[in-house]
Amino acid sequence: MPTKSRRDKPEGTDVAGTGRRGALEALEQVSQMVAGDLELDEVLPSAMRAAALAMDAEACSILLNDAAADALRFHFAEGPQTAGLESACLPINDESLAGWVAGHGEPLVVPDAYADRRFNPSYDAQTGFRTRSLVCVPLVARGKLLGVIQILNRHDGRPFGEDDLELAHAVASLVAVAILNAEEHEARLQAERLATVGQTVAGTAHCIKNILAGLQAGAYIINENLAPDADEQVLYGWGVVKSNMGFLSNIILDMLNYSRPRKPLLQPCDTGSLCGDIARLLGEQAAAKGVEIIAASEVGEVRMDETAIRRCLLNLVGNAIDACAGGGTVRLEAARGESDGDFILRVEDNGGGIEPEALEKIFDPFFSTKGGKGTGLGLPVTKKIVEEHGGRIRVNSTPGAGTVFTLLLPMGTPDKKPNEHGFGGGAADRHSKGAGAADEKSTGRGRRT
Repeated sequence: MPTKSRRDKPEGTDVAGTGRRGALEALEQVSQMVAGDLELDEVLPSAMRAAALAMDAEACSILLNDAAADALRFHFAEGPQTAGLESACLPINDESLAGWVAGHGEPLVVPDAYADRRFNPSYDAQTGFRTRSLVCVPLVARGKLLGVIQILNRHDGRPFGEDDLELAHAVASLVAVAILNAEEHEARLQAERLATVGQTVAGTAHCIKNILAGLQAGAYIINENLAPDADEQVLYGWGVVKSNMGFLSNIILDMLNYSRPRKPLLQPCDTGSLCGDIARLLGEQAAAKGVEIIAASEVGEVRMDETAIRRCLLNLVGNAIDACAGGGTVRLEAARGESDGDFILRVEDNGGGIEPEALEKIFDPFFSTKGGKGTGLGLPVTKKIVEEHGGRIRVNSTPGAGTVFTLLLPMGTPDKKPNEHGFGGGAADRHSKGAGAADEKSTGRGRRT
């Protein structure tokens, strides 16, 4: 019997060896492509190109977790015919393949996409791309779900199988670590910027506050002595002066509230009276824009820092009125929470909603969609106050239907240490959502900062 040389080895052995070498080479390429970038907008395209190359795939997409909305959002798609996916949003549920993977924390190998009931063919119809087979793997780093990665269609036409899963897992792990590193890098840069700005702003705000106190004292004297029958132009001009002094006062209070940590002064507060007061204070402003404010409460008395929470509600209801500038309804209500020790303050409007790209930034300091009319600190201050109470803030916005801000607060002493980020802390949490962000998000024309 003749002796076999190396090239006479059984075919399966060579194929297996080639497969292992190919997988290692692919992983090395993925590692090199994602390791050098710390900007998220650079990491994601590199990650998708590397994943598609490693899996010999036609296309690849990464959907990042929007924890506030309990949804996945397409951030980048690599491959042919991807137009229109940038604005797509998938709820984390069993109604889509990516949603199932994110919800269950398990990967999926789908040899025939159209044979799986969870596959949504509308994206193929929208883009003109034909999905035959795919692998979908959760992106998890340090126990945190960052999103999912989808790898579509092998170039050789064969369907993906279970043997592709190990490589897909390894690729997803590298991509997840790269994304987490990029997010942490962005948070550190934001913290450094805010620390510098905070030191300057806090000092300046104190000086302006002292000057403003003198102006307000002088304004009181003028008010007391200004005759009701004074010249119409004088009365109008004086009204403009008082209005702008109020606007300046709000800016200074927001700056001071955001620039320093504070522990809430918890005292008994009747939520019904508080909601009614907010409706009365802003009633004239709302009526001028054709907006009705409805206040209701089913909670009664709780312990909270009434002055701080009042400021939150003034911010939120004022924003809701702006969003319904063409006429509409703003509902402010206090309701029972998800447990016996919690309660909810909810501000709901039927305005136009918030654009997705703006929704991701609404809790960022100094971000505003109102131009010169907004300080960009109203919502960051609101979020900070809520967190100092040991609570959370959620946002749900639907295009053309309006927006809901929900404050989830404990009824008594908070069991969490107040958030002490102020100007010197980390960036606003977009993915706790409770964003935050903000928590649930969508589109529209309304404004929120």
